[in-house]
Amino acid sequence: MKTAESVADILERQVSPTIKEWLKRVNLVPELANVKLSDANRTDHLPTLFKDVIYRLRLDRDVEPSLSMAAAVHGRIRFEQGYSLSMLVEESRIFQVATFRTLNLYRNKLDQSRVLLDVITIADEVDRQLVETVSGFELAKRAN
Repeated sequence: MKTAESVADILERQVSPTIKEWLKRVNLVPELANVKLSDANRTDHLPTLFKDVIYRLRLDRDVEPSLSMAAAVHGRIRFEQGYSLSMLVEESRIFQVATFRTLNLYRNKLDQSRVLLDVITIADEVDRQLVETVSGFELAKRAN
């Protein structure tokens, strides 16, 4: 009998293909694609975001996660690159879509008793980081 895998383990192995999927989807959104960035500049925040999401998935459920300084820095950088707040939200939404698509590809390997709780945790962490990203963006905006 095969042992089911955790969402964290699958995401950890699939970071690179999931980032490629995210980039493909971002490039299909004219408002995002019109901001001229290299693929590296567009995706440089994603490995840290994945690391934070995976860490959060492995945290005990009753432990309060720490705030992400990287998310705040990402918001500042996106402001300097000419993004709007709605563009930040769209990037975050696409991150969740790409991540959940990856999980769907591996659904037969997942521990089904934990999948829904892990999806909730992913959504919560991504939204928490979006709040920090927006805060960093707003601080950069006020400083200009």
